Amino acid sequence: MPSVSLAPDLEKPEEYKTLEVELSQTLYDECERQAVPLPHGCLAGSCGSCRIEVVEGADNLKPASLIEQNTIDALKEELVERYGAEFVEGKEIRLACRARLVKDGKVKFRPFK
Repeated sequence: MPSVSLAPDLEKPEEYKTLEVELSQTLYDECERQAVPLPHGCLAGSCGSCRIEVVEGADNLKPASLIEQNTIDALKEELVERYGAEFVEGKEIRLACRARLVKDGKVKFRPFK
């Protein structure tokens, strides 16, 4: 069964919590179902409140939809303006409300602030 691991506290990324999840479900829905709260807003992929950094296993996720990718691009642009390009360089940013597992494997992520 696929699994996701998340670090609820950015100050302690080594304290990942691992959950077994269903394929084709969003990371947000699976965490919510198992009483692991994640930040959220619209849950439609356009506000960016549920942004996460995928640390490992991005290839186990369905590619970002157009709506999700547009939101990610806007978020990255804002972050680059605020903190510089090196802040987002090399980081895989996704939206938990839209990111879906499509194959068996492990995804490791943390909230991205």
